Formats: sequence, structure tokens, C-alpha cells
Amino acid sequence: MAITAATGRYSRLRVVDVMTREPLTVTATETIGEADNLMSQNKIRQLPVVKGKELIGIVTDRDIRSFLSGSLLAGPEQREMALKTPVREIMTSEPITVGPDDDLEEVVELLIEEKVGGIPVVDETEGLIGIVTYVDVLRCFLNRLQEEE
Repeated sequence: MAITAATGRYSRLRVVDVMTREPLTVTATETIGEADNLMSQNKIRQLPVVKGKELIGIVTDRDIRSFLSGSLLAGPEQREMALKTPVREIMTSEPITVGPDDDLEEVVELLIEEKVGGIPVVDETEGLIGIVTYVDVLRCFLNRLQEEE
């Protein structure tokens, strides 16, 4: 944000300029174990939960860790049962969303204020079209720094 104020060059960026398009998703009926594996294999920390193209929630690695931490104490059988729990049981319903044409500076402020790692990008007609994460923002910033060299 200080960079935006100092140079003014980043204020024209929109969410669509930096977002991850067509993010990996899960359905509400997929299991926590499946979501955990998908995140682990793809090195991501959040998964939008969809019904078709409609965003109905989001599940994060933090949600899963928190849910499973109680199961770890109970024993291996309880942990296996916990991994079979549907994502809908722990997802955040009605998550914060942004639009593709929203100003990136405002979205960065939202990431910071809400202390979240990513925000789904929803188009009114197309539904979920992407996700903007702190990594997307950092990658954009790094690219801009490298352009200046």
C-alpha cells in the first residue's frame, strides 16, 4: 500500500490482472480427507466450495487442521472417521468475495484486514472465475520490481 501511495503505478491494477483463474475447487459432499489431499498435492491453502459454478463456501488448510486436531487425540479410528466428514461440515458459508474488476489495492487491504490468505473472485453471470491470494499479489509485486531492474 505504501508503494501505491509513493508511486501511483499499482493503483490501476484490477483483480483480474493477478488472480488465479479456474481455481481448484471441491463440492460440499467431498470429504475433508479429499480436500486435504488436494491442497497438499497442489501446495495451496484454500479451496472454494462450489455447486456447479456457484460459490457456496470456502475451506482452508487452517479449517482442516483445527477440525482434525481434536480427532488426533481420540485415536486412529476417530481420525479416519473425521477424514470422511463432508467439507460442508467445516466450510465457511457465504465467504467474502470480490469481483474481477475490483481495484487490487482495495482487495489487498481486505486480505490484510480480514487476515485471510485468499478471496474467491465471482462474476455475476459466470459464477466463480478465480481466486486472488496473497501469493498472487506478491508475485505481481515481484514482477513489477524485476521490470524496474
